Amino acid sequence: MRFEQIALGKMLTARLLSATSYSGVAVFLLVVLVLHGVQRGYDARTQFMSELAMAPHGAWLLLAFVGLFLAVAATALNLRGRSRLLAVLLGIAAVLFLATGVVTLADSPLAHLVFIASALIFSGSAMYMLPRVVAAFANTEGYLISWGCGVLMCGAIGQGDRLILPGIAQRLAAFALLFWLIYVARKLARE
Repeated sequence: MRFEQIALGKMLTARLLSATSYSGVAVFLLVVLVLHGVQRGYDARTQFMSELAMAPHGAWLLLAFVGLFLAVAATALNLRGRSRLLAVLLGIAAVLFLATGVVTLADSPLAHLVFIASALIFSGSAMYMLPRVVAAFANTEGYLISWGCGVLMCGAIGQGDRLILPGIAQRLAAFALLFWLIYVARKLARE
């Protein structure tokens, strides 16, 4: 009986954390999309999402980064029983995403860029390691999605303003991260 209670508790916890990840991704997307719509003169092809914070209603961008923080932190907590290293990498990434929202480009461009770049590095490292250290993801699907999202995220960032317009490159990188977070949450909720 006790084993069944523990298993049920773990399943409910995994589902709650997955729901938190979904919610965080939804908040991020909703806020960013609304800000795209209300900011006059904003060109998503050439401008970074962080530049939304410097226009009217820009303070709402902090809410988007809080959503991203929640999604990444919930994923870290959901993986903690499977890999402490992944939980730490994603926990650090979550804090750095939150710091990115608190310290805007207007406050300190250098700090803002260091926070976001570091958050993406920690997230990309987790994408690379996930199928190598968590058995549930150690299959063809796990490798294709984790490594595919990692390559898309890193490649888009690396090619921003070379082969791809910088705003589009950043959005491709964000898409890769958000897709990966949803994939991980979905898989963990089903186990």
